[in-house]
Formats: sequence, C-alpha cells, structure tokens
Amino acid sequence: MSSQEQGPRPSTPQPQPQPPSTANDSPPPRPRPNISSMLFMTAFFFFLSGGNHAPVNSGSEIGPDGQITPGVTEYEWVRGQRHEWRGWLNGTGNYTEPPIPEVLPMALIPPKYSHEPTEHGFYTNMTGFYRGATIHPLSLSSPNSSLSSFWQGSATPPAINHTASWNETRAEAMRGSWDWASTMRWDMSLRERNISKPIGDEWKSKEDVEYTSWNWVKGSFTLTSRPPNQLSTLNDETIIYDFYGLHHLTNGTYNLYALPVGMRPDVRRLPGLWGEGKTGVQGSVGNVTRGILLREMEREVKNQENAFVLGNMKPDDISDITTCPLLISLTLPPLPSHWSKADIDAYNRELVNPTGLLASMNRPPGYWQAPPGLGGVVVADQCGWALGIEGGKGVPVGEFWRDGVTYSAFATLTQLLLLALLVHQMESTRTPSTLSKVSLWTIIIMSVADSYVFSIHVVLGILGEGGGGGVGMFVPGFLGLCGAVVFGPRYAVLLHRIQAPEVDSRPPPPPPPAPASIAQAPLPAPADNTATTNQVNRIPIASEPRFNINIVEAVRSAFRAAPALKWLLLLTTLFLLPSILFTPRLIPYVFYTIYSFWIPQIWRNARRGNGRALEWRFVLGSAVGRLILETDAFAYKDNIFFIEPKPWVWGLVLWQAVQVFILYAQEKFGPAFFLPKSMAPPEMYNYHPHIPPPDAENPTPFDGETTCSICYDDVDLHPFSPHSPSHAHSNGHMRAASTSKTAGGKGIKEEARDGGRDVLSGLGLGDRRGYAIAPCGHVFHTNCLAQWMSIKTICPLCKRSLPPM
Repeated sequence: MSSQEQGPRPSTPQPQPQPPSTANDSPPPRPRPNISSMLFMTAFFFFLSGGNHAPVNSGSEIGPDGQITPGVTEYEWVRGQRHEWRGWLNGTGNYTEPPIPEVLPMALIPPKYSHEPTEHGFYTNMTGFYRGATIHPLSLSSPNSSLSSFWQGSATPPAINHTASWNETRAEAMRGSWDWASTMRWDMSLRERNISKPIGDEWKSKEDVEYTSWNWVKGSFTLTSRPPNQLSTLNDETIIYDFYGLHHLTNGTYNLYALPVGMRPDVRRLPGLWGEGKTGVQGSVGNVTRGILLREMEREVKNQENAFVLGNMKPDDISDITTCPLLISLTLPPLPSHWSKADIDAYNRELVNPTGLLASMNRPPGYWQAPPGLGGVVVADQCGWALGIEGGKGVPVGEFWRDGVTYSAFATLTQLLLLALLVHQMESTRTPSTLSKVSLWTIIIMSVADSYVFSIHVVLGILGEGGGGGVGMFVPGFLGLCGAVVFGPRYAVLLHRIQAPEVDSRPPPPPPPAPASIAQAPLPAPADNTATTNQVNRIPIASEPRFNINIVEAVRSAFRAAPALKWLLLLTTLFLLPSILFTPRLIPYVFYTIYSFWIPQIWRNARRGNGRALEWRFVLGSAVGRLILETDAFAYKDNIFFIEPKPWVWGLVLWQAVQVFILYAQEKFGPAFFLPKSMAPPEMYNYHPHIPPPDAENPTPFDGETTCSICYDDVDLHPFSPHSPSHAHSNGHMRAASTSKTAGGKGIKEEARDGGRDVLSGLGLGDRRGYAIAPCGHVFHTNCLAQWMSIKTICPLCKRSLPPM
C-alpha cells in the first residue's frame, strides 16, 4: 500500500512547473484594498462634507460667567443680523437703528475738499493702496487751538466736552494708551465693488440697475504715532483698523465705519453717517443706503451658505491700545478737464486685464495727482478727537501687481546669482586642505539668510495669489529654499565632517632635552638648495593656535554629558526664532546679526593663519547680491513692501564693506594683522620671504633658475628692483621720458617715484605676493601654486608635503 492510501488525508501535491506566460494571458488579480484605509477615507470625506449642513445649534460654549450658552456660527450671526435689519425696514421687528453721531466727519470737511457734483465728474474707483498721507489732529474739546492750515475755513463744532451727552470717563477709557495728538501718518488699502453686481439668480432684478452709482468698500488702514521732536522711526507706534463703507460715485464721497482690528464693525452704523434720519428732509439717500445694506447682508448670507466649512463666530478681540470707533469721510478730486471718465476706466481695465495696448495708451493722472488730491476727516466717536487727511500717494492695484512682477524677476536673478556662486565655491573647495579653511558658521548664517528670504517671499506669494501677481514670488522663494535646505546644508555638512576632528589644544609642552651624544652630533647636509633656503626663510611651521579654550571645552562637555540639552536648545531656538526675526523693532538688529556672516571667516583666518579660503568671486558676489534685496526694501522709496526708507540700511552696507575690506587686508598683510601678539597664532610658513637684490659678490640660490614649474613662465623675485627685467624695461622708458620732458618736470617726478620703489625693495616692502617659495626651495607663481594646492598639497617637483598657504 502506498503512503497516500495509508494517510488520513491526501498529501499536498508538489508544485508543477508553470508554462511560460504569453501575451493573451490575463493579468494576475489585484490585491484587495485594506479595510482600514477604506474606513479612514470614508470618515475623512464624511466629516469634511458634513460641515456644510451643520445643525442650527452648533454646540455649546462656556461664557465668562461660567454659564453654558449655545454656540453661534458665522452663518447664524449674519442671518440674524439680516432678519433684524429686514424686520426694522418693514416695521415688524424690535431692532432700533443706531442714533446719528453728534459730530459727523462730513460736516468738518474743509471747503478745499468740497466739490459740486453738478459741475464735475469724479474718479470712480481707487482700489489699491493709499500711502503716506499726513494727519492733522484736532482736539474737539478745544477745536480752536489747532494751528494746522488744514482746518482753515472748516465749520468748527462747539467744544464737545460742554455737551450734555459727553462722558469724560468713558472717553478716557476708550482712548486708551494711544497718543491721538501725536498721530502723524495714514496708510490705507481698500477694495471697491459695485453694488449692482448680481448675488444670485433670485437677485437679478431691478436692484441691479438701481444701485449702479454706489460701490461697496472694504479694507484696512494703519495709523502711525511718533513722539514729538523725534525724527527716528524706531519709536513709532502703529494701530490697524478694519473698515466697511460706501462710495457714492455721483459726488465722489466715501463714508466709512472702522474699529480696531479684531473687533467686528457693525455695518448698520453706515446709514447714519450720511446725516439723515429715516424720515429726514433728504431721506432719499438714507433710504438708498439702507436698501444697499440689506442687499449686502443678503450677499454675505449667500456666501456663508456656500462656504465649505462653517466655523463658530469668534468673539471680538478687544484692543489693548484703544477702542475708539472711527467715522471717516473722504472726498475724491474732480477729473481733469482734458480727461474723460471713459478714458480713465479703459486705462484701468488694461492694467488689470492687459491686452497689449498699454504701451500705446496715455497714462492718466491718478486721483492723488489731480488737484487738490484726496482729502478727508476722521472723527473718533465719543473720544473727542478729529483727524484731517491729505497729501498721500495712491498705488492702483494694477500698477502694484506690475511692480510685483518686476520685483519677482529681479529677485529671481539675484537668488540665481547667489546660488551659482555658492555652487562654484563648493566645486572649488573639494579637497580636505581647502575645506579646512572655510568657516562652517559663515555658511550656516548664509543658509539662515536664505531661509529668511524664502519665508518672506512665500508669505508674499500666498497673500498676493488672488491678485494674479503672487505666483512670481514663489520663484525667488524656491531658490532661497534651495540655498537654505539643499546646497547650504550640504556644504555645511561637508565642512563639519572635515573640521570635526579639529581640537583646539594648548601649546604642546616642550620636548625633553636630547642626549648629549645626539645633540652634539653634526646634522646631515641638506640636499640641493634646501639649507640656503631655510637660512633665508627661517619661519616656524605651526598648525595649532595658542588659545585658552576652557569655556568652549566646558560647553562641549556639557552637551556631551546631556544630549537632551542640545535638542532642548534647538527646539527653543526654533520656537523663538520666528518671533525674533519678524518683530518690527528688532529687524535692524536681526539684519546686522545675519549680515555679519563674514566675521566667522575672518576669525578663522586669523586663528588658523589661513589665506585664500574663499574665492573673491564668491565674496564680492555674495556681499553685493545679498544687499540688493535689502536696499530695495529699506532704501528705495517706492518699494512694493510699502516700507519707508530706513537710514540704518546704509550702515548695513558699510558694515558689509568693512568685513570685505578686512578679508582683503588679511590677504594683503597677513591673516592676523589686527591681533596683538599675545592673541596671534604661531606664524605659519611664509611663502613670500624677502629676497635680497642680486649681488655679484654675494650670490643667492635664487639667482639661477627662476622658472615656475607649473606654467613655465619666469618668476619675478625682485619686484620694483632695477635688476628685474620688467623694471629695467620700464625704467629705460622712464629715463627716456625724463630726458625728453625735463622742461615740464614730469620726468623728475617719475625718477623720484622710481627711486622710491628702489627704497621699498631694499627695505623688503615690495609686493612679494607675486611669487611663492616652497619649503623645499622651488619657486612658483603664487596663483599657480594656490591652484595646484587646491588639488594636491605636495610639491609638483620633489613631491614633498606643503604647509597651508
């Protein structure tokens, strides 16, 4: 009986060889999806899609008194405002319209900025930016005390502190710590949209034609306060306001309502700014503004309904500086007589949506250029202050995006240059001897500067993406990211690997005295000209500096004993660095710190006696390239960042020039020329010793062969010497010139200069950087030997090791 018949079940058959697959064979079955992935994707889309159908009661919140109150979403809040406003207009609600302010800003407009609408046409849109306007404060408690010419001719109201509704305690609490008397600057950005733009299919009715002469305005502005008798901007204080309002195109007037950023302006205060009650004498404009307000509320409700996710309404963030609401009235100037509204609108449309006709169109004057310019009055409601506005400069949104594209192209070329210089420097320092000369911290600080450029440009790209010019900002940001994350860290890691074994130790103890038999034994004679060369160039070769590093060693030991301390310090730095880099008052100090990236290289050169560590192409290109964007932002008046020119930026340029000059001086006079002898490292081997002039009675080993073994050209060992061929040739020409021009005295000056060169050569002060003498006595050009030593650190002729140059 076989084994298969005796077993309880048949054994598993052996696998048989499969026939080769053909093109007609069906593909193997696909693996079944993981059930956990399906559950995750189902939950992901469920939670994201359910936000648009949130219940009316969005949850509960704990109030300041500890009571649990139902939460309110943004959609519920705007819908509630719409119901209250609609009920009040229909007479069926309990809502009461806010009272008309006692002091209206339009009543304080000077006659200079009051224009008759029947005689003029007006600019229709100033979407964009309005920068650098001058503020003229006026105390409403003593309105006749202002000395500003802005308020001449305006209807001065009575002292507000004498009215029955004035509350000085409330006014002082609302004014807060803001110095209204020192407010001196106004910067504004706004966006306008015509009210007749349809909301949806149900709103395409007569209202689309009824409100064509009105624009809805939304934006923000910044007030700047400066202490009196100060010109510096370091002590400036700023506060940002958000506003909503209406622009009446017929007469070119704006009425806006603003609150500090974080506090939600109540748009239902807008109709009262026109100074009309519901049944007033000129109630037609008041009724129009109330209808516009209902329409805008319907638009906001529609936007919230179409929102992807409905969030809870955040409570107001009450400002710690001031809580004064601002009532604003602005007036646009009339159109110039030789310009029509159609021509200006066509030019603005070409700026926003270019079709190639902009070069052939005449540029019309802006609203800030047409006399008398934009003017207005701001009233701090219930705070007792008014502010006059005039003299700013406008930047239309189309021109702003064009300038942004130009800047992004310029920044891209600059970052490309810096990246190419860094890559070339990396390629030129590939050997351990060259890498040991470059400072690690210089490259790290440059990477930090690149990360700063990346952060700023990415933020600008995100903020400007909706305007069409933000995409260009991502390109220099990406190049900055390459320098900060790819090439800079790669170079830094390579430098760290080479320089990590370096240990700064104390000077080694003196060697023990040699035995007398060895000390008195004669030394072997050096081969060739080595002995003579060493007599000429008796400079010790040292590789370790004499520094006391007790503090450095203590810090290193602490990090080695507690590795977690290093990570804690790193995380703390990462958390604190963004707040430090972007704090306005600290920006000058941040830039001066970052732009000190040559200091570590200067110190390493002096500490180790290095020379020719960085290529001058890299030094000059990095110094200039990294200053271009900063000078554009802080020195150019019409920059796209709207930053006022800062005088300290020129100190930054000077600081960079000083560092580059020190690097050059280290190449010219020695790496440690500025250090006292007590701090200077041991002198390195001197490749440029002074060679005495040729003397027939006392010949030197260098009077013979002076050919560079790398380029095979003659090496001039006696610059400025009358015995050198080049000097003799130029000297002959000068003597000929002196004999032909003795009358003018020019040849005498040249002979004196020639004699001065001979004196310099005799004193050993000539330019000896042109030649280099190795310890073995072979002569080279300095540039030739430096290029050779960047690859190999041995003599090209005798293959002996060469000390660093």
